Order: sequence, then C-alpha cells, then structure tokens
Amino acid sequence: MPQDYHKIRVKKQLKTKKVLKQMSAEQRAAIEEIQTSVAQCIDMIKECNDLYMSDVAKLESSWHSLRWAFEVDAV
Repeated sequence: MPQDYHKIRVKKQLKTKKVLKQMSAEQRAAIEEIQTSVAQCIDMIKECNDLYMSDVAKLESSWHSLRWAFEVDAV
C-alpha cells in the first residue's frame, strides 16, 4: 500500500511540474507569492491567534497578483 501512495505522489508531482512549465513566469511567481503569503498568515494565526494588518496587506497584494497573472475575471 505505501508503495502505491508513493507512485501516485510521484505521478502527481510530475504532472504538476509539467503544468508549471507551461505557465508564464508571471503566473508561476504569482502562485509562489500567494503560497508564501497564505503560509505566513496561517503561521501567524496559529502562533498568536491574531493577524497583523501588514499580513492582510501582503495577502491582498498576492491575491491581486494571482488574479492579474491568470486574468480570469469576466471581461
């Protein structure tokens, strides 16, 4: 069973790597930025049971970068 899990994980990672290569540098950077911002916010909430306004601003900025990079808003 653990071997099956490993195969599935490797297959998923290879697929993700392929998809990321097809994205623009801007899109990859936006994904990385939002992942970092969300992780920092979660850490702050877990450690302090609070969130600084500066973290909220980073999260909002990351969100806008992600939306801009993928342009998924209705025209």
